[in-house]
Amino acid sequence: MTGVAFMLASGAVVAFMEAAVRGVSQTLHPFVLVFWREVFSVLLLLPLWMSVGRPRVARRRLPLHLLRSLLNGGAILTWYLALRSLPLAEATALGFTAILFAAMGSRAVLGERVFPLQWIAIAAGLVGAALIVGPGLGLDTGLENAGAFGATAALGSAVLFAASMLVAKLQSRSDGSAVSALLLALGMGTLAGVLAVPVWAWPSPEQFAWLGFFALCNVLGQVFFLEAMRRASATIVIPLDVSRLVWALLFGAVFYAEWPAPPALIGAVLIGASAVLVVLGARHGERDTPEPARSAEV
Repeated sequence: MTGVAFMLASGAVVAFMEAAVRGVSQTLHPFVLVFWREVFSVLLLLPLWMSVGRPRVARRRLPLHLLRSLLNGGAILTWYLALRSLPLAEATALGFTAILFAAMGSRAVLGERVFPLQWIAIAAGLVGAALIVGPGLGLDTGLENAGAFGATAALGSAVLFAASMLVAKLQSRSDGSAVSALLLALGMGTLAGVLAVPVWAWPSPEQFAWLGFFALCNVLGQVFFLEAMRRASATIVIPLDVSRLVWALLFGAVFYAEWPAPPALIGAVLIGASAVLVVLGARHGERDTPEPARSAEV
């Protein structure tokens, strides 16, 4: 398989998992769901970690791993709340604003340059988010207003995912993917377990089967994504992650009889296109930036 095929496969697996999560989360609280998903993920990742020699992480890098676990855990927890409350395609589209927030954050936190095409894409994506959220969000974001609560959860999740991306950039590249993924699953599982205590309920045998399936999809999605990045340039494969929007539209229509209203559909297209342009804009800007002039040798 090529890098493009692996990326498309990753998008399809993750989109199907999220469609199934939307159904299971109606009867099992998302916090409990995330806890068990991470438990199963740890069980799947442990053999991988052992097969590569049980690598360890230096103590000085543990705080960054802990911070990323907290951010990613918060992002997943709020994301599952969004999937529970919003139509699948709308939640997926709002999730892609993480790329926009990460681009803005890279300027503020990492001092990286954001090119004009990227700023235009960010503005278009935020307009798309406003079209999906609509005027009904206002200040009424309580649980009784499922749409407003779901939109708030989706945008909050996107901000946390963006922060997690920035922390990942700060992490040392000397840490292997196996140990990083294992620490991430352990941290997220611990956070979800603590938050799940007030709403705890034991899953039924059928729900346990789904939880194992979610963990398998999660690991497969990550493996396919990493394989895509290994086989092809990031600027080629990352924009293809937007294919999840197409799958979300299809699965939402087939499994839940959902179809976005015209403004939300336009907003989803704007966000998807802007996410692609943010990635491509970085490559275009770097190519067009002139090399700094060398000082004359004395």
